[in-house]
Amino acid sequence: MKGDRGELIESLLETAASPFRESDATGRVLPAAAWFDLSPGERERLFDLQAESRILERAIDPEGFSGTGRAVVARIRGLAQLG
Repeated sequence: MKGDRGELIESLLETAASPFRESDATGRVLPAAAWFDLSPGERERLFDLQAESRILERAIDPEGFSGTGRAVVARIRGLAQLG
């Protein structure tokens, strides 16, 4: 059983570490649902994993953006087009 829990945690960490986030009908970005299933210690591990992932994303992006940074810029550009 412990192996199953370990696999579940790894899957949750992988899902929550992604820069992709759902949004609600108003456009508000929602936290990763997987985050709520992690213990405080696992959330700290997730933080470290996210920080490492963003460094790697910036290293391979031609403009030096992380996935999160790219999503923020796209959102700002979209809002600017509305105005």
